[in-house]
Amino acid sequence: MTAGGPSASTPPAPVNDSMRRLQIGVAGLLTVLLLVGMAGLIGDRARQNAAQEAPGTTQKAPLDAAVADLDALLQREFLAATAGSAPLEELGVQPVSKDQNEVGGVKAPQPVPAVPDLEPDPALARARQSKQ
Repeated sequence: MTAGGPSASTPPAPVNDSMRRLQIGVAGLLTVLLLVGMAGLIGDRARQNAAQEAPGTTQKAPLDAAVADLDALLQREFLAATAGSAPLEELGVQPVSKDQNEVGGVKAPQPVPAVPDLEPDPALARARQSKQ
């Protein structure tokens, strides 16, 4: 064995292998281009069919009217059901308004969580003071 190791003694890839890899890469690229082109043609055809069918929407008019009536009915029922309801009051919870919070005028202090690892070292603080 040589000092360069086994990778230095391996011969370079044969020309046939390199040519085969190149052919596979080109074939893959052409396949992707073909698929993208076909997808574009299918999308164009679908748009053309939709544009041709658009003028003939007179058959859908009764269905659209029924859907609109149903939508209006559902909206009226929803508004009637939610108009007088107060879900928090039903559960026995009364929300606190801003006015009720400000009446006391005193805010409760928020505890600051202390992490011992992040607090400064007292010995370091003394050392800094002694330098000054």
